[in-house]
Amino acid sequence: MAKIDTKTEGLDLYVYVAKTFADSPWLHYGLWEPGERPNIPQLRMAQERYVEKLLALIPPAPGRLLDIGGGTGEMAKLLLDKGYTVEMITPSHLQAEVAAEKLGPNGRVHETKFEDFSGEGPFDVCMFSESFQYVDLHASLAKLKHILAPNGRVIIADCFRSHAYQGDRQPGGGHRYSEFVDAVERAGFVVVENEDVTLAAAQTMAIDQNVYRGFVAPTVDQVRGLLSHKRPILFWFLKTAYKIFVPKSERENIVARLKADYRSPEAFAAVNTYRFLAFEKRG
Repeated sequence: MAKIDTKTEGLDLYVYVAKTFADSPWLHYGLWEPGERPNIPQLRMAQERYVEKLLALIPPAPGRLLDIGGGTGEMAKLLLDKGYTVEMITPSHLQAEVAAEKLGPNGRVHETKFEDFSGEGPFDVCMFSESFQYVDLHASLAKLKHILAPNGRVIIADCFRSHAYQGDRQPGGGHRYSEFVDAVERAGFVVVENEDVTLAAAQTMAIDQNVYRGFVAPTVDQVRGLLSHKRPILFWFLKTAYKIFVPKSERENIVARLKADYRSPEAFAAVNTYRFLAFEKRG
């Protein structure tokens, strides 16, 4: 059966919108000031606030830094230019190719999952920018402890599920925050920075919701209407194939995403906590 990853498809759309309409290379949430009205033209400005906050957690150069889940290498390139020695991890072959070309000979790109990473430390900084939610919690903390230099720092900017999340369809994602905090403590790390930016990040969901409601869903409806009216036989074959090859659960996910009723800033803030964190390996 065909498998459509609605989370990946949503990210791809978000990247396209950010690049085309906001002239932004960033893949992450923006941070919005109180009273600001989230919109696509201002998206890059909000994302640059995110970048500034992330950079503020990184000790001054020089230093050896591992960017885990670095996407197409935009952050790694910025850090290289600031004087850090940078290596980057991504499991995506396409992203690895783009990043390798962007970083050139001065930055090393590892095409692997973090759990399978076999590179040698010690690293002064290991950084996750909206990528920690995709790694195994306990295996990753063990690997971090192994590859970090003494007093090395782990930096995470990411979404976590709050105590209010009950497992239903809701925007956001990540590890349970309470489980994460407990695991970090048990692994012997010391938290030195922990800032909750949930309300500032949640406003980005308004852009996602408006894109689906105002553009994607109407476009899908228009194409469906044109095909059913102008090409009824082709429409019947496509509709039948869709039901056969796309599982019901995925069809329901697609319908829910197109409606975007649950993808609001309020819904995001209700069941997630978005954090900028830094913790260190002492000794």
